[in-house]
Amino acid sequence: MDRELACEIVKDLLPLYVDGMVSDVSQKSIEKHLEDCTDCNGVYHSMAFNLEKETQPSEVQDVKRFLKKTKHMYLFYGLSCLCFIAILVCMIVDLAVNKGITWSLIVTTAVIFADALVYVLSVCKKNKGYIAMAVVSIGTFCLLSVIQLVRYYLMDAGTVWIFRFGFPIMLLWLGILWIPMLFRAFFKWNIWDCIAVFMVLTAVGNYITKLITGDYVWNDVLRVHNFMANALGLVIAAFVFFLIGRVKKWRK
Repeated sequence: MDRELACEIVKDLLPLYVDGMVSDVSQKSIEKHLEDCTDCNGVYHSMAFNLEKETQPSEVQDVKRFLKKTKHMYLFYGLSCLCFIAILVCMIVDLAVNKGITWSLIVTTAVIFADALVYVLSVCKKNKGYIAMAVVSIGTFCLLSVIQLVRYYLMDAGTVWIFRFGFPIMLLWLGILWIPMLFRAFFKWNIWDCIAVFMVLTAVGNYITKLITGDYVWNDVLRVHNFMANALGLVIAAFVFFLIGRVKKWRK
């Protein structure tokens, strides 16, 4: 009974103790009680932490924001400088060898694509995966378009393959990447189920890619040896990841 009363008194005095507004006698009594009482000690540490967090000087927060902005600024300018140097060197070599701007356009697009992806991964804090996938989707479209433009129209080599092969295959594999992420976002699937879905979609994507490129006809899809070569390992992996997801969910 005395201990319960002492705890109640100490808890009432803790706000004053944290602010340093108790007498020396009370301070020593409270400190002695905190050494023996884990409950009151936990309350004290919680109050002290919240007070420290709330009373953090605004100057410190301003400095942290400034340092964060400075870090992002240096990252942006550093990537921009590296990008500019790489593009400049490629264009100089291209002009010297081919007497024009040809393959250096492909390199320029690829460098900008890579720099944009690195910058997004470094700067974004929320929804980093979805923003990065959006950059990958846009960058892949631009890179394929530039490759087709340069190869066919500027270098007079190759054929117009982008509409028959390039864009269909690109959309197929971007969909394979996006679907598990959307399942996780909208249906709250665990990561193991998403990986299992990705494996199954990859197996299907292999067949569809070969059908688009003409390596397969529809009858080849039903052949056992083609299934074992293109899909068996992925299906087994998908089943394993699905089981891991069930075990993780059961343990929770």
